[in-house]
Parts: sequence; C-alpha cells; structure tokens
Amino acid sequence: MAEKSSEIFSENAINPSDEGSNTPPQHGLDEYDILRNSSEDEVLIDKPTEDEVARNKPESVEKPNRPRALSTKSVDVVTREITCPRVNCPEKIVICLDLSSEMSSIILRSRSGDKFAPIKLVKRALGIFCHTKHQVDKRHQFAIVVLHERGIWVRPFTSNPKEVITFLDDLNDTYPCETFNLTSLFDEVHANIKLPHVENPTVVPPPYVVRMILIYGRSHCIPEFKNGRESYKLLRSSPYFFLDVFYVHEPPSDDNKCEDVFDSLCDLDEHGLSYIMEVSKNLTKLYDHMIQLASHPLQRPLQKDCHYKLKERES
Repeated sequence: MAEKSSEIFSENAINPSDEGSNTPPQHGLDEYDILRNSSEDEVLIDKPTEDEVARNKPESVEKPNRPRALSTKSVDVVTREITCPRVNCPEKIVICLDLSSEMSSIILRSRSGDKFAPIKLVKRALGIFCHTKHQVDKRHQFAIVVLHERGIWVRPFTSNPKEVITFLDDLNDTYPCETFNLTSLFDEVHANIKLPHVENPTVVPPPYVVRMILIYGRSHCIPEFKNGRESYKLLRSSPYFFLDVFYVHEPPSDDNKCEDVFDSLCDLDEHGLSYIMEVSKNLTKLYDHMIQLASHPLQRPLQKDCHYKLKERES
C-alpha cells in the first residue's frame, strides 16, 4: 500500500526548557517551516534507507487534496479558497484522542525490531507537536477530547504544553468499542469552543482559529453520524475552523474495514483544506506525519502540494 510522502526537514531542536520563558511570540515565522526534532525520540526515528526514500516519493492522487492510499472510491472535492489574511494568528487546537482498545493492540515495529503500541507513540508524538507549536507562538492553546463510543471533552484549553503532556500521560486505559458516534464528537467541540467573528474578514485577521485534530485508531469500526450533523455543519461553515485527521490502522485486509474507515474520515473534508494522514506499520512515518500537522492552517499549502525532504542535522 503506497503512502503519501512524509519526509521531513529537521534543523532546529526543540528545547522543552524554553516553554516557561517570556520570549515574545515570533509572529513573522511561518509554521510550515517548523521541524521535528526531540532527543528523547531519536532512538525511534531512523534515517530512511535509499529504498525507503524511493518508495516514499509522491504519487499522483485522485482527489484534489486527499491522500487516497486506502481509498477505493473516487469523489471530487471542491477546495474552498481561504479569503482571510494568511497570518500566524493563535490557534485553539482540540486534540481528539482515540482510547479504543485497538490503540493498544495494534503493534508498530522499529527498525531494530522493538514493538510499540500506537497509543504510546501517538502520545509521545503529540508531546513533540505541542512543544513545537509552543516554540513558535506561546499563545497557542490545546484542549483534549477522548474518544470511546462517543466524544468526551476532558481537558479545557491551556497554553502550557507541560500540562497537556502530563494529562496525556495519565490516559493509559483503553476500552473495547463497537461503534463511534461522530455526532457526539462535533457536539462536544461545538459546545466548548467559540468561533471568532470578524468584521471585514478579507482584511482583518482573526484573533484566533480553531483546529480539531482527530486521531482515530480503529480498523474494524467505521465512524458514523448517528444523530444528525448540525454541530458539524455549524463548525464547518466558519472560515476559522479547520479539521485534520490522523488515522492509525492495521494493514488493510479482508478481515478489517480500513478502507471504509478511511473513506468515512476523508468524507469529513468537505472543503479540501484538511490534512489527512494515515499510518499502518511504519513507526518513523507516525512521527513524520504528526509533525506535518504543526504547520499553521492559514499558512500551509494544500496537502497535495506538499513535499517533505529529510535534511541531516549538522554535527
């Protein structure tokens, strides 16, 4: 199964000790340039071989802005133009973390043969993500929703990445889940956020934007809207709301529903502006895909236009 190219520049190290400083936010810095690097995870992130680089070269996609590695259907997406100023305004990021038992039963392997459950790796990658966003702009905020058979808002917004990581570290229990109700997820988010309203939006930048990052790890459970789409439509109608997807799954086979799950997740991207990532067995790609989400939704290009390349760290 071909996957979208996920090679990443890696230049500037993230220093978690900086998070308590009062350094002014770097408003002119484009978050598309913020890079992955964390000493505690270097043992898990191997430089790809030449064969892996060749396999990961970008391939043509059927949809304007969707990776279709898992998909079997062809549906056109009309990309909505971003008309507001493309500035690095603060983000309110809602991390939606799947806590189904599949997140602890799927096994990812490092090149050395070590085995890891996705839940552990995803939480570690989220820690890198939060520190990276905080390094760029200390006004960014993070909230947490957990996914069982419905979405549950469990952590209000905070701009302190240490608080987020500590909370994530305590989320160790996973639960068997037969279904997942997307209606409940968007109802929870809509009830706990306030979307900005801007006069003259083509000229005046928003005070902030809201972005959901849906991390879904089920290969046998197709997410569905069971009670309507009212909250989803209200959120998606705002030019200041964005939705990204991070899908961790088993290798597709006749014994699972990976392709149907992926199609359902892709269908959430009605405007063609989402970044939709999927990871099966490649541990390195899990980190690479997660840090690609660090780019600011008002500044980043469409996903189909992205190409990432590894750059060795200078000694």
